[in-house]
Amino acid sequence: MPEKAIFYGDIVNRKQRRRIRDTYPGHVDDILWHDAPDMFESNGERSVVFVDLDDPAFADPGFLLSISTAGQMVKLIGKSTDTSTEQAREVARLGVSELLTSDECLERLEAILKEAEKIPATSDQQEVSRYGIDALIGVSEQIGEIRSTISLLSEVDFPSALVLGDTGTGKSLISKILHNSGTRARHNLVEVNCSAIPDELFETELFGHAKGAFTDAKKEKQGLFEYAEGGTLFLDEVGNLSASAQAKLLKVVEDKKLRKVGSVTDKDINVRVVAATNLNLEAAVQAGSFRDDLFYRLNLLTLEIPPLCERPDDIPELITHYLSYYSTNYGKPYIVVDEAATNQLKSYHWPGNVRELCNILERAVLLSRDGTIGVNNIGAAFTNSRISAADRQQLVIDIPPQGLTLQEVEQNVVKQILNMFDWNKSQASKFLGISRPRLRRIIAAAGLEQDRRQV
Repeated sequence: MPEKAIFYGDIVNRKQRRRIRDTYPGHVDDILWHDAPDMFESNGERSVVFVDLDDPAFADPGFLLSISTAGQMVKLIGKSTDTSTEQAREVARLGVSELLTSDECLERLEAILKEAEKIPATSDQQEVSRYGIDALIGVSEQIGEIRSTISLLSEVDFPSALVLGDTGTGKSLISKILHNSGTRARHNLVEVNCSAIPDELFETELFGHAKGAFTDAKKEKQGLFEYAEGGTLFLDEVGNLSASAQAKLLKVVEDKKLRKVGSVTDKDINVRVVAATNLNLEAAVQAGSFRDDLFYRLNLLTLEIPPLCERPDDIPELITHYLSYYSTNYGKPYIVVDEAATNQLKSYHWPGNVRELCNILERAVLLSRDGTIGVNNIGAAFTNSRISAADRQQLVIDIPPQGLTLQEVEQNVVKQILNMFDWNKSQASKFLGISRPRLRRIIAAAGLEQDRRQV
C-alpha cells in the first residue's frame, strides 16, 4: 500500500470502520485507529494522518507538530466542523495541509484504499530513483547549470547549502535531488517547514528534550536533527525564523553539537543542512531581520532556481513529463497537448511557477475527453485562477488633500480587486486572504454593492 492511513479521534464511526474493513479486507493492517493523542513517531512509511481538531485533546499544538514535522513521508489532514478560511490558515501554522469535514475524510480514505489496489507499494530504491538528478526537468541553460552543479556536489560531502527561488519553483525537489545524488542517500532526509513551528516549540522539535524537562515530558524525545543523523535536514522557509530560533540554529550548525531541552550534556551530530527561502536573505541581513553569521554559514553553496517565466524553453519538457505522470496516476491513456495550447502555456507569465503548471495539467488530464488538451481546456484555468501580474500592478489609490483613513484604503483596494474578478466574491476573498463573511462586511460598510448597481 503506498500510504498508511492513521486516524486520531472520532472521525470515522465504528459502523463505518466495519464497512471499510469488509470492503477492503486486504488493507486492514494499513489503517490505524487511535482514541488517545499518543505522541506520533514516524517509522519512515508513507502515511496520511487524520486528526480530529474538534477535540481539544487532539488539537494540541505540540501533538500536531510532532506529526507535521515527522518528515516528507507524512501528510497531516485535519477534520473539523469549521472549515473556514480563517480556521484553515490557523491550523496551517501547525502543519495541517488540508481541512476537511468528517465525510470528506472518509472519502479520502476510500480513495487511498482504491488506489492501493491498483498501484504497488513504492520501494526505497524507487523513491531514490524518482528524486535522482534526472528528476530535474528542463533544457534551458539555467537548469543545465543547476544540474551540472548538483553533479559536482554529488562527489563531495558538503555540510550546508542554500536554495533560493520563488514559491513553486521546486526548492523542495532540489533538496531531494541533493540528498539522493550523494553519499547521504542511504540515510534520512527530514523536511521541516520553519513557518509551521511556533517559536516556543522550535527547540524541542529540532533538538528534542530530555525526560522530565517540563511537565508533560514523560519520556525522552528525539529531535529532528537526531532523526536526520547521517542524512539531510531540509529547512524550508528558513527566512521566517525568529531571531531567537536563528541564534539556536546557528550554534548547532556551527558546533555540530546539540543539547536537548532539559539536558546538561551535548551530543555530536553529523547532519547536512539544506535551507530554502523565497526571500531576499541579503536584503534581510541588511535590514537586520536575519543574522549575517547564519546567512554566511548556510550560504556556503547556493543554488538559485529561476522563475518559470524566465525559462519558457523548459515548458514543453515539463508538460511531457507531468502529463505522463498524471495519466499514469489516474489510469488514463497518454494525453498530449496540441501546438496552440503549448504556445499559450509558453507565453503565460506563471506567477505560481512549476506548481501552477502542474495544477493546470492535472486538472486538464482529469477533464480530458479525447486524449488531447487544447486551448479550450486550459484557457479557463488562467482566467478563473488568478489575474495577471500587470493587473496586480494597476491598483491605484487617489489620496485627497485631507488624507485617508485605513478603513477607506481597505475599501478602495477591495473595490478594485472585486472589479478585477468581475465581482466573483469567492475568487476575490481568496486573493485577498480573507473570508467571504469578512468581505461581505467590507462591501456592506462601504456601500459597494449599491455603487456597483448605479454604474
